[in-house]
Amino acid sequence: MVNKVVFSVKVHTAIDLSKLHRNLLEKGIFFVTVESLARDLSISTRSAGKILSKMCEKGLVMKCSKSTYRVLLVDGDRE
Repeated sequence: MVNKVVFSVKVHTAIDLSKLHRNLLEKGIFFVTVESLARDLSISTRSAGKILSKMCEKGLVMKCSKSTYRVLLVDGDRE
């Protein structure tokens, strides 16, 4: 009989929401899904959803459907 030991490690990384917003616009991404953000950032869909919710609170994106957000132009982006 083999005993298996499983380790769970949580890593916390700060994300600059304004920089993420700017990068999305620079790439020409005007609609983003929870799944695509999770894939691009190599994070869970739950974390991606939390990030997009925070961006929504700050007025950087607008929720269009359950998992799709529209990237908004803010005053500083129109230069």
